[in-house]
Amino acid sequence: MKFRVFLFSFLLGFSLLGKSATISGEIIDDHKLPVPFCSIYLKGTTIGTTANIDGKFFLEVSPGNFEIVFRSIGYKLYSKQITVGNEAIVINVTLEPESYQLREATVNASAEDPAYAIIRKAIKNRKKYLNEVDAFTCKSYVKSTQKLISYPKKFLGQDVNFGDYLDTVSKIFYLSESVANLSYQAPEKVKEEMISSKVSGNSRSFSFNKSYDLQVIFYNSLISLGNLSPRGIVSPISATAMMYYDYKLEGTFTQHGQVVNKIKVIPKRKHDPVFTGDILEDSWRIHSLDLYISKDQQIEFIDTFRITETYIPVEKDVWMMLNSEFNFEFSALGFRGKGLILGVFSNYNIHPDFPKHFFDNEVMKINRDANKKDTVYWEEVRPVPLTLEENRDYVKRDSLYVAHSTKEYKDSVDKVNNKFSLIQFALAGYRKQNTYNFSATTFSGLSQNIHFNTVEGWVAGLTVRYDKFKGEEDRRSYSVIAESRYGFSNTHFNGNLTFQHRYNPYRFSAYTLRAGTEVRDFNERAHFSPLVNTLYTLIANENWLKLYESRFGEAAHRMEIFNGILMRAKASYDDRLPLVNTSDYSWNDNGKKYLSNDPQHPETDSLHFTRNQSFRLDINFRFRYKQKYTMRPEGKNVIGSDFPQLSVGYTIAIPGVAGSDMEYDLATATIFDEIRFGLFGSIRYQGTYGNFLRNKKMEFMDYHHFNGNKTIFSDFSLIDFALLDYYKYATNRDYVELHGEYNMGGLILNKIVLLRSLKLNEIIGAHYFHARYTGTTLIKNYYETSFGIEKFGLLRADFVLGFEDGTKARTGFVLGLKLNISDGSIRVTD
Repeated sequence: MKFRVFLFSFLLGFSLLGKSATISGEIIDDHKLPVPFCSIYLKGTTIGTTANIDGKFFLEVSPGNFEIVFRSIGYKLYSKQITVGNEAIVINVTLEPESYQLREATVNASAEDPAYAIIRKAIKNRKKYLNEVDAFTCKSYVKSTQKLISYPKKFLGQDVNFGDYLDTVSKIFYLSESVANLSYQAPEKVKEEMISSKVSGNSRSFSFNKSYDLQVIFYNSLISLGNLSPRGIVSPISATAMMYYDYKLEGTFTQHGQVVNKIKVIPKRKHDPVFTGDILEDSWRIHSLDLYISKDQQIEFIDTFRITETYIPVEKDVWMMLNSEFNFEFSALGFRGKGLILGVFSNYNIHPDFPKHFFDNEVMKINRDANKKDTVYWEEVRPVPLTLEENRDYVKRDSLYVAHSTKEYKDSVDKVNNKFSLIQFALAGYRKQNTYNFSATTFSGLSQNIHFNTVEGWVAGLTVRYDKFKGEEDRRSYSVIAESRYGFSNTHFNGNLTFQHRYNPYRFSAYTLRAGTEVRDFNERAHFSPLVNTLYTLIANENWLKLYESRFGEAAHRMEIFNGILMRAKASYDDRLPLVNTSDYSWNDNGKKYLSNDPQHPETDSLHFTRNQSFRLDINFRFRYKQKYTMRPEGKNVIGSDFPQLSVGYTIAIPGVAGSDMEYDLATATIFDEIRFGLFGSIRYQGTYGNFLRNKKMEFMDYHHFNGNKTIFSDFSLIDFALLDYYKYATNRDYVELHGEYNMGGLILNKIVLLRSLKLNEIIGAHYFHARYTGTTLIKNYYETSFGIEKFGLLRADFVLGFEDGTKARTGFVLGLKLNISDGSIRVTD
């Protein structure tokens, strides 16, 4: 089966004015070699561009008299007066190496490098320059080119074959461009409109570029690079920079009558979250910079990540970013590659008059016709000329896309990819797709289908799923899911059918219909792995999982009523039957008997409840105040909120509907948040209060169950208790449940020589519940404290201490994969 890898893209920006004349040319050095990514701009304006990697540039301007400036780090500035008419102008430039003048200094072993005095003044003026522009608009152009240099022939036992997705000569894997209008208002209001998008090899796709995210402002004390470095990187001119950096003045030079100091930035400690490189400044402001981080800064998969920025004056004493380059090299699991993202910001207006309510929670919008621009349009608006290999990639892959869009071609590819493999089916299942029809049928694998429990004995099951999408760039879809299972010991078959229609991706709207029979855990929130239960049951004779049978029908609906307010509603009818153990099969003959299937009285074999019926209505509202989002033609993407996420729910069981017996009400309120503290890591927490306002008639599966665990395996869901009994503490009264985790992000382990190369994150957890129980005065307080380490944000191991009513109850270790990723709010604090 063809194996595809999707590499991530970073995002930048550039802009253009409507123009009537062109200036183009080539920039070389004194050895006649191209000067890549040189900044070119018209002095006294915000019109500019950047040369490509071959030193070639292209600029469109209105007629007039200008001074054109060529500037690149390491070279002397070159400028000349030009008169622009209606004819094209060609300017070829040779840049000379910059001659740095060293200041006279006292020869003294203890003398401080002159760079320190300059940096102190830059730090003193940092906030002034950070806040000197409280609003602006500009246009942005983004080009992202990513290359896959080498890769293994096989990965996880499968052939790695990129086919036409990878140019074997240029090694280009991904190439895209975009043009957008960017608006900003202090302190954090952003609005971006992508007006054109081009992705090589897919004319229907839309770029994921976001230019504002790539305006990395080093006047901030901490530089945020997203998930590349969640703790952030200390700026060389932050208020605390002297604690992290040494500085060396490499020389000075003069541009337009201003002295520019070139300062080398040197980490005091190699593995601190800091940059290395050069920063140039004049008037105590950033003139340009060339800085990088590497694996020493505890980043994963990326070997080196380099940022190069150039600033130009847009008004007297006001400088803004003209261009930015992101260069990165990566290597992981045998895959090695590199990428370049080039952006230029132009046509600044730093005194915009925004209409009332211009800024809202929509931080980015991609116009529906953004991918409809033709070649002529791109030749007119593209400020940075394409290289020869980029041109060739567009021509080749765009032609291939047309050829590969035919039914005959897609059917031929599907025929190859749909070949059945018994090994693949056993491990991961089988998928048969119809690419032309935007549909696929998936069969669950043997590893998921075969397991054991003491109620059914050996179980053989199969899940078949059919998915049909509206189109290639259309998230509207429907799914049909058929589940079946047969217990060989109780000789009983269960099966059910699910239909889901996702009909409005702009409001996350979907409805679901389900009906049939299935075997359920008494804890409906539980995620007890059938494989783990099988191993513990057969090897250790520990049959902790307790089951009952449900014959059910339900209808559910989900939609976002307003931005940030998501409603879920469900009506369900259940006919619930008790089950008993029917198998005593074991791989262990130690004489230990299995417990019964009664979760409340596991030592007895009697039926623990009588057959009953339940009709239940559930409604839940999730609130994210000021939820930020991106609106794409194919649907809405939520970014997050600066505020905690709140959910409120209500459940009512109504008697007398089709013989239903249950009668109770449950009200719940949940708060969730994730807060990042920069260098000091992040905290995520969740708290829930629930109250059964009525509990006139209930069965044990209707109680609130706390997520317990008695194995050494965990998927580290935030709401899990690592050492708690699965069913013992369920309640049908009021309860409080609190969970929190502090991820230190390597704050301590990064400083231990023998451990820092492992790039481990320290995790401290705390979990608590308080519950009351019907018919007694008993009140339970249980809490756990955990200390763990985490790798890749995925692999994790914890040591846990559990306390019940103030007394230490148990200790233990848990390990596994962290598969539960939060989808809530994320807040960043200074």
